[in-house]
Amino acid sequence: MQNEKLLIFTFSPVQGFILTARKPRDLFTASYIVSYLTEELIRRTKIKEKVIYPQLKCENLTLANYPNKFIALVEENICEKLKKEFGKIWEGIYESVWRGLNLELNEQKEKVYKQYLKHVKNYFTAFCECTELVSEEEWKKILEIPEKELKDLKAKDNYAYTYDLTERILGAKKSWRPYRNLVDDLEYIQEKENGEKKKVHPNGCTMCGERLHLAFDWKNKGNVFKKEDEDHIRKNEKLCGVCLVKRFAIKYYFGKVSEKLKKFWNFPSTEEIAGIKFKEKLEEKIEIKPHLKAKLEGLYEKLKDTPYILREGLLGYEKKALLIDSEIFRREGWKALFKEAEYLGKHKEDIENIYKLLKEEGLEHKNQYYSILLSDGDSIGNWLGIKSDIRNEPLSEEFHKKFSEKLSEYAKDITSIKDFTYQTIYAGGDDFMGFFHPADVVEFAKICAEIFTKRLKEKALKTPSISGGAVIAHVKINLQDVLEKAKFLEKRAKSVEGKGALAVGVMTRNASLTYFISKWEDIDTFFLFKEAFKSRELGQNFGYDLAKVAVYLKNRKEVFYSLLKRALNRKAKGEIKPENLYASAVCFIEKTKTYLKEENPIENFLNLLYVARFVAKGRSEL
Repeated sequence: MQNEKLLIFTFSPVQGFILTARKPRDLFTASYIVSYLTEELIRRTKIKEKVIYPQLKCENLTLANYPNKFIALVEENICEKLKKEFGKIWEGIYESVWRGLNLELNEQKEKVYKQYLKHVKNYFTAFCECTELVSEEEWKKILEIPEKELKDLKAKDNYAYTYDLTERILGAKKSWRPYRNLVDDLEYIQEKENGEKKKVHPNGCTMCGERLHLAFDWKNKGNVFKKEDEDHIRKNEKLCGVCLVKRFAIKYYFGKVSEKLKKFWNFPSTEEIAGIKFKEKLEEKIEIKPHLKAKLEGLYEKLKDTPYILREGLLGYEKKALLIDSEIFRREGWKALFKEAEYLGKHKEDIENIYKLLKEEGLEHKNQYYSILLSDGDSIGNWLGIKSDIRNEPLSEEFHKKFSEKLSEYAKDITSIKDFTYQTIYAGGDDFMGFFHPADVVEFAKICAEIFTKRLKEKALKTPSISGGAVIAHVKINLQDVLEKAKFLEKRAKSVEGKGALAVGVMTRNASLTYFISKWEDIDTFFLFKEAFKSRELGQNFGYDLAKVAVYLKNRKEVFYSLLKRALNRKAKGEIKPENLYASAVCFIEKTKTYLKEENPIENFLNLLYVARFVAKGRSEL
């Protein structure tokens, strides 16, 4: 490592950039942009062999799997070069989107373009620190570490001390943000329904709310956007420059980078995720009903130029009959569907006929819920801390590389699970975000936890773990609200004593949230009660009736246990014995009270019953 320097590069904002999304495609595109900026920067500057983190052994061009940070050992300080190249890559993306859209703005085009540049040009701030390798003595001197804090250091060589110092310096730099004026006084002509025209100022972007929308008349978007682009702007949407990039970067930049990326322009909607189980039954049906397959393929041909058609390969679908968005088949959503997508009106009769035909075959799509899972590793910072109590060896360059490789292997493992149909948004290192059918999300999360522990246990003194938040939400709830609740649940899971937990919640149509928290070793109680509700061995009103009585108990645990045993003996039937349900419930409550900080253990169990019943019932409603 002689004459080498440790370099850490990162950029922000990232969380706000990703989570301010109105469509799943916006979410994926934002995640992919973040991943691509890091990946492409490493590629263009030819430093991949010098990178310590991340260590991606099996890269996937169609997966967002790079973080917004990398660490490398270099011979010279290349921070300024990296920042400059980073700006060029981002510029290439937003300029391609502007050119591709080619908005019809006449004399206003130059003004709107300047506004667009004001939004996008300096949106990201890059931070970089490059430090000469320092010894333990130099590290102590620079940081003026008190002697009492020098006990139990777990550092093998100069790499460990340099890494600690560089992270500290970079952290201080990141606390500073440049001020950039985004205020503008643009105005544009808005035409009302009665033909009256007046000058107005733009207001907030309807996707992020952080910037003004671009200054033109969005109500008459057909006069501004090309027809094929107009259909991808929702009614009443008005976007700022940054959100416009997120909406169209797949089409006008990434789709040209790779043929494989083009398919993500027709990204699965939340309605499509809700229809995963319906599609499984549909696939079985068209295999034995050729006439049904032919009818669906005919509808596919009529809709193939609309946003309601998936590309081959997404969610594993290849047959044309399966590439029609599930929203088309859910009758309860037709009113909103035909109102929002007026161009579907001329196909209404065809859609109704297909619906009737499927119903005659005993197949009806009713499920209105999908789920999002967010998870990441617990105490990842502690893994690399110079006084780590989780790492079983001193910090070194070799350990850091191996640790990065293990995280990469974990990400590869969980995105290769074949037992479920799901759509990954991001899988980089220990972080994961994906869309699931409500019936699958908890089981998938448990598998992820088991894989993470298996991959990292040989490197740890304690059991390595992840924590996650899974929210089951109605398809018509604003996606940003759902993402906000998913982040909240992930945070609640990480708040439990010892971490290693999952918080699972249900957001009904009125956006109310009911959730429970469980450590991974206790999650089988959820599966047991879910199966009891699903098989009807436990009455559907069991949880409601128990909750009504529990309100008056004032958390008197012994009385609650007595009522629980009596209720199970009275209402449980079939193969799952009441005593088994009772033992599992009591064990769950007793265990959770040892690690829940804010939630009441009995209320937490009652919420588990609510979620278990909800998932069990939803699974039968295709």
